[in-house]
Amino acid sequence: MNTIICRHCDLVSERPALTKGYVAKCSRCQHILYKAKTANAKKILALAITALLLAIPAFSFSLVSVHLLGVTEQTNLLQGALLLVDFAPIVALVVIFCAVVAPVLLTVCMCFNSACVVLNRRPRLLNPSLKLTSLLIHWSMLEVYIVSFMVALFKLNSYADIYYDNGLLFLVALLIINMSMICEYSNAYFWDFLTNE
Repeated sequence: MNTIICRHCDLVSERPALTKGYVAKCSRCQHILYKAKTANAKKILALAITALLLAIPAFSFSLVSVHLLGVTEQTNLLQGALLLVDFAPIVALVVIFCAVVAPVLLTVCMCFNSACVVLNRRPRLLNPSLKLTSLLIHWSMLEVYIVSFMVALFKLNSYADIYYDNGLLFLVALLIINMSMICEYSNAYFWDFLTNE
């Protein structure tokens, strides 16, 4: 029997077969259990490979150059987070995890998951990879970092001259690809692939 558990009230019920565009709701609390959505594994694989290629320059190239009192400083995402280690180590670790580690791991997992579907393979690592994917989707917060970064730049703009570098373009492109990949991904679709051999 194929069952599903509500995340809010823990009601266990049979998983109904849905057609695309419909949602399954919990009979007790009316929370949405899952949406009938078919994922395009080839599209997710292409987006994941693109995101992995964009991650290298996005995290290593300089984002901005700040010119203040005759001195120009350049920084990238990793350097900015590592500067926080001396002042706020917990904040630095959260920034590094949510803005770098979680997005890259999520992209690697989605690349692996979709490659398994495209190649019609079910290796042992697929089960832990699907579990890790469903966990990392909630921790990948690249968009939060970019919003915080832009707010800091607007506040700093009145004190210093700011020049945008190529790394910022790669980071914005990575964010767009990352969000497209997450929107296209369907947890239920990949779990169905794993269980229905």
